[in-house]
Amino acid sequence: MATIFIPIPPSLQPSQSGGILRTKYLRGALMLLALVALTICLGIWQLWRANDKHRLLQEIDQIQSMPELRWEQGVPPQWRKLSLQGQWLKQYEIWLDHRVQQGKVGYHIITPFQLRDGTILLVNRGWWAQGKGQPPSASGESHVLVQSWPRYVELGAAPVTGRIFQNIDPGRFAAWAYLSMPAGYVLALDPAPGMTALAQERPFGVERHLAYSLSWFLMAAFGGFLFYRHYMKAEV
Repeated sequence: MATIFIPIPPSLQPSQSGGILRTKYLRGALMLLALVALTICLGIWQLWRANDKHRLLQEIDQIQSMPELRWEQGVPPQWRKLSLQGQWLKQYEIWLDHRVQQGKVGYHIITPFQLRDGTILLVNRGWWAQGKGQPPSASGESHVLVQSWPRYVELGAAPVTGRIFQNIDPGRFAAWAYLSMPAGYVLALDPAPGMTALAQERPFGVERHLAYSLSWFLMAAFGGFLFYRHYMKAEV
């Protein structure tokens, strides 16, 4: 009986199949190294952000340690404590609904204040419990802390009911009150009796960025371990 030899197809030649495997091997190693480099860069970026945020918080503390400033015209400096000079526009007071304080639902009472040059600021006078009747009327001088515009979350396109709002921004208030655009948003430091003062909103602290940085560095370390385990050690 004659023996028939079947040649190996070109696609299965040892030299070619070995080259394909080496190409895939190198491609996988390069992709893993790129991933390790990317996670290290992201970790360093988060450390930079933590340092930058730390400097910002220090600057805010320095600004707020300055003496209170009498303010009667123009856009107020952010984070500064001010004594506003002008008049309350009590007829345009608004209530922000569904604001929770210590487990209770209430309102943020926001009353516009007009400086002597006509500039309007929105003053958040504090929290007032729902069902407690009318909050105290705004009167006298207002001692405030200048804030950035808050990020209120609106769950739906709820219409304005009287003076009750779900959300507020300069344009919405100006359109409702037929007034000029408010130039700033401030928190009252001396709320009226029965009202609860609100905590100031500051940029997130450095802890969040440090946690993100740690996560990225741990991912980089795990990627480095995989590279050593499956590539460096395999070559040895």
